[in-house]
Amino acid sequence: MNNMQLKFKHLVFYLIAVAVIIFSTSHAFGEEAEIAIAGEIQYVGSSTVGQFMTEAAKVYKKSTFNINTKPESSGGEDAAAAGRTDLGGVARELNQSALDRGVKKFLIGKDAIGILVHPSNPVSELSIKQLADIFTGSITNWKDVGGINSDIDVYIVNPRSATRKVFRKAVLRGIKYGGKRIRTIRPDPKILEEVAKNPAGIGQLSFSFIGKAKVKRIKPDGQEASVNNTNYPITRNLYLVTKGEPKGEVKEFIDWTLSDEGQKLVKIHFIGVK
Repeated sequence: MNNMQLKFKHLVFYLIAVAVIIFSTSHAFGEEAEIAIAGEIQYVGSSTVGQFMTEAAKVYKKSTFNINTKPESSGGEDAAAAGRTDLGGVARELNQSALDRGVKKFLIGKDAIGILVHPSNPVSELSIKQLADIFTGSITNWKDVGGINSDIDVYIVNPRSATRKVFRKAVLRGIKYGGKRIRTIRPDPKILEEVAKNPAGIGQLSFSFIGKAKVKRIKPDGQEASVNNTNYPITRNLYLVTKGEPKGEVKEFIDWTLSDEGQKLVKIHFIGVK
């Protein structure tokens, strides 16, 4: 056997030995080894809570994230209850039926829902009663609330969005949305575009999406439109939810979210809980 053949033989033996060690280690650690390799947390639910998840994915490096906000809060609640996701996001109070199915909720912050109009609109304040009348179709012209003589175009978020449900409960007192000039907009943030280009428009949207958009925030009942205003009348809790008690990577992430570091990130868009 020449020198080249001998080196090749030693290389083969070395590679076989390495493969045996890797195989033995993976069996010794079982599921823990799989989790360490996988490292992905699936999120389904609220686009509002999804704002935080997107920010967290940039700085939290212990896991990667697969984020799906199309199903909104209802979809996140359903997916968690059925065990179809690692982590759900719900931007309202959970239904008792979900809690009865073993869903656990973790309060991570609080959000406010803004009422938005075009910057040129002279109206700056509306009472809760006036807002209810506008979003149910009883008031249809801006002149009836101190504005110009123009029909009101109303924009609301999609039916599965918690924003729509919370607004209906807090402002409409449970009455159904209505009116001839009311439109459902998908996805939620597109309401910013509609209001920004329509001087007769009015819309509802989580503060977390507004940022520096060229829209005007209405003061409901004269209250300053800010998440830091504890008297602002249209607010809701934000939850991360799981099927049963969280474990492993999911528990680590929730614990991080509730830590000082995680709460700093929450407070970029929302009111923290610590």
